[in-house]
Amino acid sequence: MKQGIFAIITAAAISIATVPKGAAAIPEKGQEYLQRLATGTLYVPYTAEDKPLYSEEEEQNAGASTEYISVEESTAEESASEEQPIPEGAIAVQAVNLSRLEPTDIPKLLLANETKYSVNLESLADTAQSIGTGSVLIIHTHGTEAYLPSGQDYYLEGEDFRSTNSRENVVAVGAVFGEVLESHGITVYHDQSLYDEFSYNNSYTASRSACRQWLQQHPDIRYVIDIHRDAVSDGSGQSQKTLCTVEGQSVAQVMLVIGTDEAGASHASWQTNLSVGAKYQQYLNAHPTFARPMYLRRASYNQQLCTGSMLLEVGSAANTLDEAKAAATLAAQAFCKLYNELK
Repeated sequence: MKQGIFAIITAAAISIATVPKGAAAIPEKGQEYLQRLATGTLYVPYTAEDKPLYSEEEEQNAGASTEYISVEESTAEESASEEQPIPEGAIAVQAVNLSRLEPTDIPKLLLANETKYSVNLESLADTAQSIGTGSVLIIHTHGTEAYLPSGQDYYLEGEDFRSTNSRENVVAVGAVFGEVLESHGITVYHDQSLYDEFSYNNSYTASRSACRQWLQQHPDIRYVIDIHRDAVSDGSGQSQKTLCTVEGQSVAQVMLVIGTDEAGASHASWQTNLSVGAKYQQYLNAHPTFARPMYLRRASYNQQLCTGSMLLEVGSAANTLDEAKAAATLAAQAFCKLYNELK
């Protein structure tokens, strides 16, 4: 796997900022989702009155960890790992199913749409355009997003779920994703830079500059996948993990996020990206509870730079690294099928 680190911002230009802790990275996001759950508007488009007006950069940073608040009737699938004693003062992790499907359900395309656009996922999936053969760039705008250690189903008060150790953060998950692609003959470039390490608010600006350099230096790139880790909490702010069981294995759930031009970005190809995402979601749905509904956002998330761009949330903060890696393996296997169909 080809790796690279771009010196996007010099030390003199970096504005040192404290990386937000968990849900604190999403100001007032929890209340917004609670309100939408209460009014039944979480999985339908916003109205004009519902949509807050953010700048492109503010919106994508605010929404980078799309914090869903689980509903009481969400089915929590039990982890296959053995229960471990919880230290005094620690907070137990609750597993939730946010796929809106049950294991016995017939898979279907579901969408959380916060834009003004009306889309038909089934039609878009059926008309997904050929992307062509080429390589895949894996990048991590929020590379410090991390997980719980393997086998741990609790966390301590104040845990920020972040790490600069690329063996335990989302970069490690991206490495697993890339390894599966390479085993299927797909060339992969893996940018392991931590673009949020020193300035969370400027992370998308930094990763955007990096993407442009990658695309300029490697015109063979056909897909850009920005792999993240989500943040999910209940109404009291306690972190939860998204979980499903696939062939007896505990696996974190994944979510595709597709950006648009509604927040001001010049992004004429967002519908093409959405059609590719819808086709990918069909492959992810081979395991009905594996993928959460696709999320169509107002911000672009740098996806205007390359047709075939997408953001993939792998698990949530309270998932273990093993659960996230298992999800990366399944998601990558599904991507290989997408790649072969659209080449």
